[in-house]
Amino acid sequence: MRPLARPPTVISRARTAAADAAQRSRGGSAGPCYSGGSAASRFHETGRFLPLFPYFDAYRGESAGHTPRTSVIIPAHNAAATLPLCLESVRRLGDPTIETIVVCDGCADNSAAVALRYGARTIVQESREGPSYARNVGALVARGEIFFFLDADCVLQPDALELAVQALDAGEQVVFGSYTAETRAPGFFSQFKNLQHHFTHQNASRLQTSFWSGCGAITRQAFEDLGGFDVALTYCEDVELGYALTQRGYRVRLLESMQVEHLKRYTLSRLLRSDLFGRAIPWTRLARANRAELGKLNTRPGGKRSVACTGMAWMTLAGWLVEPEIFAPAFALCSGGALTFNRKFLAFVLRLRGWAFAAGSALTLLAHFSVAGLGFVLGHLAPRYPAERTPAPRYRWAEKGRQGNGAVAAAKSS
Repeated sequence: MRPLARPPTVISRARTAAADAAQRSRGGSAGPCYSGGSAASRFHETGRFLPLFPYFDAYRGESAGHTPRTSVIIPAHNAAATLPLCLESVRRLGDPTIETIVVCDGCADNSAAVALRYGARTIVQESREGPSYARNVGALVARGEIFFFLDADCVLQPDALELAVQALDAGEQVVFGSYTAETRAPGFFSQFKNLQHHFTHQNASRLQTSFWSGCGAITRQAFEDLGGFDVALTYCEDVELGYALTQRGYRVRLLESMQVEHLKRYTLSRLLRSDLFGRAIPWTRLARANRAELGKLNTRPGGKRSVACTGMAWMTLAGWLVEPEIFAPAFALCSGGALTFNRKFLAFVLRLRGWAFAAGSALTLLAHFSVAGLGFVLGHLAPRYPAERTPAPRYRWAEKGRQGNGAVAAAKSS
């Protein structure tokens, strides 16, 4: 990953107001520019937006009177629609030992303004570098000894962060949770995906070889020892982080009571694209490089058997056109086998949502496992990921800021 051409920018509320006033005095409209262009350049030149380093002390957020214990790190890309609920759930905790850091990763909307409105320390990256890079930058400036990663479309349950801190205080090193069963996201596919994730995490082994950055906490020591997220990975970067941590002797634990509400909206096409390109293909490529384990969470034996049954169902479907008397029962048997392996999940959604939702879930599961099988094949045809993690960027713009300022935590350099 190339170093950033210019450092990210920390924006303070007072300086944003000054920039607005300056802009109005020039006859322009109020409101800072967060993503490049002449206005952003002008603000940089006039000092209205301070470069993050070496002027780190210029803005420490609203918790300036003390050193926070926990840093909540939220990467955001065009997340203005969900960020208010996310940040409000953190602010509602009212815990003075928490600092909130929002890293706006190439946002074209007003995510930065939303973050400022809720008192979050706000870092703006003018170009989109990806969630791994954004989380690493957030950890770089974090002052807490615990990093709590939270997605911008997730809403903390009141006890989620407390459960994570208690577990780490008790000796755990890495923990993550799950979605709640309920979500405000409308539509069948949003509800289905939410319930599938919830059920999978609630019924998984407590000790894991993966990680989930949507709602996960890690000690500073463990994160810095590994060097943060692999910035070369666009998808499954949290899966790889968890596996790499376990390979170094760290323990990753799933806390079923540590939950967040997920606000993401899914359509069928968006759901299948996510399953294919965001999970199946990259997870397979990581497994081929011995950088992820198949057998936990979404890749448990029941899931793999479901993929095999669904694949056979597609093969029998081709034969159905030639010999329907023979292949029709075979198709029904293979499809039924895939659903049988998921009978507990179907019983779960039946109990919560009724027969119609359960029937739709059965059909969606068959589509899900079809895409997973396709992703397994394509993942073996795609180039294998390197066996070693990509060295973390040097963050050259941060090196001055690291001198004489103990509040800055630097990611590992190579």
